[in-house]
Amino acid sequence: MKEKLVSFDLETDTVMSLQCLLDALSQIESGQNSYFKWAVIYGHNAVQAAMCLALITSDSRLVRKKDSFHSEYGDLDNIEWLYEKLRIEYFLPYMGSQVIDSQRFERVNISRLQTVRNTFIHQHPSGYVFTLHELVDLIRISVDLVGFLVNESERLALNDHTKSQIKDLVGKLSAQLTRDYVVNS
Repeated sequence: MKEKLVSFDLETDTVMSLQCLLDALSQIESGQNSYFKWAVIYGHNAVQAAMCLALITSDSRLVRKKDSFHSEYGDLDNIEWLYEKLRIEYFLPYMGSQVIDSQRFERVNISRLQTVRNTFIHQHPSGYVFTLHELVDLIRISVDLVGFLVNESERLALNDHTKSQIKDLVGKLSAQLTRDYVVNS
């Protein structure tokens, strides 16, 4: 029997993370606040994958940690470093491409998203307490940043189907985040 290979790609990661985020928000809407943890994780994953897709159009080494620049593979860099790279005009791949606006997407919020995601991923036995407002803001930042990268930045080289899927999911997530259960909570 021939061994079946499984591969992964950033386009699928982005779509799946957004789909999982949409599902997590639906669970939260039905009163299951424990899904906030997963919503933040999925939002972070979507941001990281979309940032990498934006940088790969310039050079695939930009998405990897420094210690793997000179190899054909390596771990993805964290979103704080990806954010910094996406602010450098030198890495703009196309005419009309845009860097991330640091006023609209503040580094402190990107850092907080990274920190909270790491807290959730590397959970310790002790409990953590967050305000609902903070968690919703982190999720909203994730959705808005993916939306910017796909809809406005003109950096991603996606096929039409994938781009349409991501735009549709970002639209659904944005609408869901503006519902009363999230805004007024």
